[in-house]
Amino acid sequence: MKILSLDQNWQFLRLYRKGKSVVTSTMVVYVAPNHVGTPRLGITAGKKLGGAVARNRAKRRLRELFRLAQNSIKPNLDVCIVARAYTITAPYEKLENDFYSSMKKLGALFDEENID
Repeated sequence: MKILSLDQNWQFLRLYRKGKSVVTSTMVVYVAPNHVGTPRLGITAGKKLGGAVARNRAKRRLRELFRLAQNSIKPNLDVCIVARAYTITAPYEKLENDFYSSMKKLGALFDEENID
């Protein structure tokens, strides 16, 4: 399934202002409701992370996390993930644990019983 992206600056600003967030060592996750009917993803990787190669690596890793979790994310949500320096070098399992624990804290995942 194709990932819908946040691509307008105002969409990111709305998420930062009105969304709920959780901070971990590898990422910051923002979540806010949308009216689209499917989850949308925005990724931010600032220049503090390094050059273009490092930023793109961080974005690829985060995009893959979202892609694999897309079916368990509630449909009417915008998700923005802000990459931190440790995102690039962290083991994939650490990224996965941070992402899922953040999404659970934000109430963005379906309950395990409802997935059947």
